[in-house]
Amino acid sequence: MVETMRDTDTLLEIDRLSTYYYSRGAEVRAVDEVSLTVGARENLGLVGESGCGKTTLSKSLLRIIPDTARITGGEIRLNGRDIVTLKEAELDRVRWREISMIAQSAMNSLDPVYTAGEQMIETLQVHTGMTRQEAWRRSEELFLMVGLDPGRLRAYPHQLSGGMRQRVVIALALALNPKLIVADEPTTALDVVVQDGIIKQLEEIQKRSGNSIILVTHDVSLVAEMCHRVAVMYAGRLMEVGTTDEVFNHPAHPYTMGLLNAYPTLESARGELVSIPGAPPDLATRIPGCPFAERCPFATELCRTERPPEIEVEPGHRSACHYAREAAGYRNAAQDQKTWEQSAAARKMRAGSVVAAMTAPGAGTRNAAPDRDTPILEINGVQRWFPLRAAPLDRLLRRPRRHVHAVDGVSINVGRAEILGLAGESGSGKSTLGEVITGLQENTGGSLLFEGEPIFQKGRIRPALRRRIQMAFQDPYETLNPRFTVYHTVLEPLSNFEIGSKSDRRAKVIEALTRVELNPPEAYLDRYPHELSGGQRQRVAIARAIVVEPHLLLADEPVSMLDVSIRAGVLNLFRRFRSELGMSIVYVSHDLATIRYICDRTAILYLGRVAEIGPTEEVIENARHPYTRLLLSAVPRANPQAARAHVDARGEIPSAVDLPNGCRFHGRCSRAMEHCGWEGRDVQALLTAAINQETPDGLLLRDSGATVTTDGLDLVVLAGRGNTSSLEAVRAAIEGIMKSTDRPVERSVSEVVTREPGTLRFRFERRPDPEDFTVGDRHRAACLLYAPTDGDAAGKPPL
Repeated sequence: MVETMRDTDTLLEIDRLSTYYYSRGAEVRAVDEVSLTVGARENLGLVGESGCGKTTLSKSLLRIIPDTARITGGEIRLNGRDIVTLKEAELDRVRWREISMIAQSAMNSLDPVYTAGEQMIETLQVHTGMTRQEAWRRSEELFLMVGLDPGRLRAYPHQLSGGMRQRVVIALALALNPKLIVADEPTTALDVVVQDGIIKQLEEIQKRSGNSIILVTHDVSLVAEMCHRVAVMYAGRLMEVGTTDEVFNHPAHPYTMGLLNAYPTLESARGELVSIPGAPPDLATRIPGCPFAERCPFATELCRTERPPEIEVEPGHRSACHYAREAAGYRNAAQDQKTWEQSAAARKMRAGSVVAAMTAPGAGTRNAAPDRDTPILEINGVQRWFPLRAAPLDRLLRRPRRHVHAVDGVSINVGRAEILGLAGESGSGKSTLGEVITGLQENTGGSLLFEGEPIFQKGRIRPALRRRIQMAFQDPYETLNPRFTVYHTVLEPLSNFEIGSKSDRRAKVIEALTRVELNPPEAYLDRYPHELSGGQRQRVAIARAIVVEPHLLLADEPVSMLDVSIRAGVLNLFRRFRSELGMSIVYVSHDLATIRYICDRTAILYLGRVAEIGPTEEVIENARHPYTRLLLSAVPRANPQAARAHVDARGEIPSAVDLPNGCRFHGRCSRAMEHCGWEGRDVQALLTAAINQETPDGLLLRDSGATVTTDGLDLVVLAGRGNTSSLEAVRAAIEGIMKSTDRPVERSVSEVVTREPGTLRFRFERRPDPEDFTVGDRHRAACLLYAPTDGDAAGKPPL
């Protein structure tokens, strides 16, 4: 729930703005007569599907559109000055000083050959004329403001995590303290915990600096929590605009209704989600009426022939719909998928299908129920380590080879006709485990059995299993051969496995396309990938995976790159495959809402190990592991009235090379105990934070050299090196820093050894990884909070 802090003064006025692209003689109306205002200290959410014009509009505000685009009409008044008419030299004085931008892809926004500090200094010196020293000091202030250690100024982009890179981009946008920040999908590629930290940082900065923010996103939950008002775009036009409360609770445009009902949240995932049939129109063609008419179940002939006016349904709430005043009668119907099947787009998809009845819901249905007692896949202690190239000195001294522990001792069973979800942050090992299951990666240790047979034979997947285990990949734009038609793409597995005759294969291709709801399938057979939308491409990729009728399907983030309006349709496919084909599915995702929607059980992975596993509803409603609770608490709520405290993530996921001592989550855990595995690296991080914050103890330790032993277990402090303080004072300062936190680090020190001259060594005990303990029916958590208190070892039934 966003706090009310906006002013009534108007900062930005967009009046009938039009931005068109020109390519090969075509005029693409990416932004078509859009009018908006943004007040001082106000957050405006700009939402819509891919291709709706959100990014083009945001780039038009800074006049950074590509050469193929042109602002053809309208005004952009910032503080009363029209940006459209400014000359380039005048624009340079406006950009970054009065309006700045946080770009979507942080890795592409930063120059890989310059450190973060050099890029900060360049921005400051170009626009302000600061000296290098002044720019460096300002950069340190900005890094602290966005929650980064100033020492990261010396790091190159590839040395920073995704969340850190995004914070650098935010620091660049804040460098000159602009009054308006355009944030274009600032958290799209980030994990939910990192995303929550970024949003928290933006809100704190806004309270301190009084900026206004235009949040460009497809995530309606972020808009609900962060924005005062919301504008909904579709096909280059503004469909609806109003206060967030009014638009979310009383949407007045059918597109907004569909968008809100299609978006999966932890709450809506309990029921049925809506999928909007069809795709956005081609913006290179003139649209005489409402651009949403073809996909709208309430459209009439008037909608198709006459452009709707903007109707004010409530003060400040406008909708570009002929029937906006009748919207209350549409809202309940818009929650039902059957309503959306009455749209013109849905009827066209059904029309002409030769085999529409072959796989209609209920036709040939097995209605298979999950059989968890008969595992189709057994994973026992599986490891997948990647060896690192040894440095010359390491080879000379014959030091043990280091590894990336991507998967490190995972044991899971998957039942027949069961959908198992794998969740966790980036770096948790989800995708690597999926690749091991499908034979794309060989396991380093442990065993995998599929239908009672080992998956690997002499380091390669057994040929007999290739047909029975298939995979649907994340990126529909990269997984299809651009030179293959849809027919040849889906046909290829049948040819490879020599299944059926030529005529049989064509029938199977058509059947597979029908199963993934590409109707009529004959209309898609001769199309190439570039002629398909993102959702259609993903359906083709799934059709290719199921055409050989596998027993197990691995779906790796299959909807993460799809628009909200079509996600539910793809998710519903997996539910149908399970019930109608008896297929087992391993569904990999960082999105707990989609996992709740389709998965029977869920395993939460953290740094290569299972933190918690159990029935999905039990894991979400009664989460036991602190990491699972962290993930759930970081998920934004699509309810503007709901209050949610941002999570205290305490850093990002550690390195999979130098694994933490004991429980791998202990350094980020709010409930960690003294025997969870505290070590020298944890104390070193506390000392660094104290020094950066210039606390009294931190200032005392500034010139002390604090290092950790090779295994990261012990902390060694050299109190000499220019520090006149006594060893006792240094020790007292370090112990004071440890006691000042809410973490039991100081009680975890096994002993402190004093060595002359001027050396302290804080020793910690080596701790093992926690076992997984039973916390409910088929519900287990690898956390010492649930360790038996009577000293008896907990039993370990199959997971």
